[in-house]
Amino acid sequence: MSGFIVQTDASLPSAVYSSNAQPVKKDGGRASQQIAKGSTLDLAELAIHTSTLGPGQMNHPLQAYNDAEELVVVKEGSLTATVKDSTRTLGPGGLALIVAGDKQSFKNTTKAPVTYYVLKFRAKDPVDIQRGQAGGGSFVKDWSKFKMVKTEKGETRPVFDQPSSMFKRFDVHATVLNPGIASHPPHTHRTEEIILMTKGSGEILIDKTSHKAAAGDVVLLRSNVPHAFTNTGSTACGYFAIQWHSNAE
Repeated sequence: MSGFIVQTDASLPSAVYSSNAQPVKKDGGRASQQIAKGSTLDLAELAIHTSTLGPGQMNHPLQAYNDAEELVVVKEGSLTATVKDSTRTLGPGGLALIVAGDKQSFKNTTKAPVTYYVLKFRAKDPVDIQRGQAGGGSFVKDWSKFKMVKTEKGETRPVFDQPSSMFKRFDVHATVLNPGIASHPPHTHRTEEIILMTKGSGEILIDKTSHKAAAGDVVLLRSNVPHAFTNTGSTACGYFAIQWHSNAE
């Protein structure tokens, strides 16, 4: 059963979200597609979209959010990311975390388009900029710099696990799952989670219903909803698993 949802309601349900059904908004050499926008148990706002920059294009001059964090993941192409006082070039799978109060700007310095995901988090808990800086702060890291660990199911890459300005703990890791393999049996947890599919395809069990999910899709799993992911394709599939932990846990 396909579970694609285009959702902008106040409360976002557990589901598979896809940008494919959304219109492309163009502004000169820039383009964007909204994937989801709304609230969850622990988030006053969760906004997810893709942005595409043409050659030489910039998203905007350096600017900061004082009440939100952003997680940026490169989908295709090469992105030059400036976060605070650090500038690095990221390829597919490269990631940037921008905590509240830190400035960011992204530019395409190549001759081909670059597309990246932007996940914006605004927690219901109070913003704690000092905690975010003390916990490790913002960073920019390319896919090749993530340490790869071989597992019996495929590969795992710890990306970060630290306090942030929004959350007492913010945890992201990347998984590559071999064909025919389930990530784990159906289970639940208090923590909300996002699965960002980067390659391949599979099926995600959400409560009692299976949904197809493929590269480019975003899966939102609300608190205590039973879930499990299986690679049903003939090749390896990959995804980022993103979890945020609130003061209420």
